[in-house]
Amino acid sequence: MNKIVFISGATKGIGYEVAQQLASHDFTVLIGARNIQQGEVAVEKLRLHGADAHFIPIDVNDELSVKSAAEVITKQFGKVDVLINNAGVNYEFQLGTRPSMLSVDMLKDTFGANFFGAFAIIHHFLPLLKQAGAARIINVSSTLGSLTSLSDPENFFYGVNSLAYNSSKTALNALTVSLAKDLADDNITVNSICPGWVKTDMGTDAAPRTVEQGAAIIVKMATMGNSPTGKFVDENGEIPW
Repeated sequence: MNKIVFISGATKGIGYEVAQQLASHDFTVLIGARNIQQGEVAVEKLRLHGADAHFIPIDVNDELSVKSAAEVITKQFGKVDVLINNAGVNYEFQLGTRPSMLSVDMLKDTFGANFFGAFAIIHHFLPLLKQAGAARIINVSSTLGSLTSLSDPENFFYGVNSLAYNSSKTALNALTVSLAKDLADDNITVNSICPGWVKTDMGTDAAPRTVEQGAAIIVKMATMGNSPTGKFVDENGEIPW
């Protein structure tokens, strides 16, 4: 039986590229998204290239939807070997909102997708991960979640003062640290990765990196022989917390 990977927010951008690459590594690819039409189109495109791909409806902001997705996967596949929390939002990027002027609702909405949504998926998918025997959780974070980088005036990301997005990724990194310790005895590794600033709908065309470059570290963490756990990495190695 193929290894099974579930990727949230995988109808386009980095998530879709990861799906393509992991399909070429003989993974059965489960595409998670809330937009049914986009999900079905993405799966059809993957299948045209020979992928064993399936669409799983899921809204990371709706816990009942997450629970339902886990139930569907349990019935159809019985396990998840690799869980990639890729879905995320960044409402501030194009608005340029000052942290002190940020609305409480925007802060809550950002954490809803980037942090609470990721936790909900892990929480409800845990039995599926345990069924794999040795599973991996990969949280798509950002160097913008690194407090060390953000507080260093010499760092490239120092001037990107996006409170909601940055702090939601810092929280996601804290989740990685906590669950890496918690799930060690279950043979489940948990890591955060940074794909870099990538040309996507979120990253815009101003970004210097391609989706292929951004996906590379995720694919590496999903396929490498022995996965570390509790790490925060990009293609160049470990990122300071």
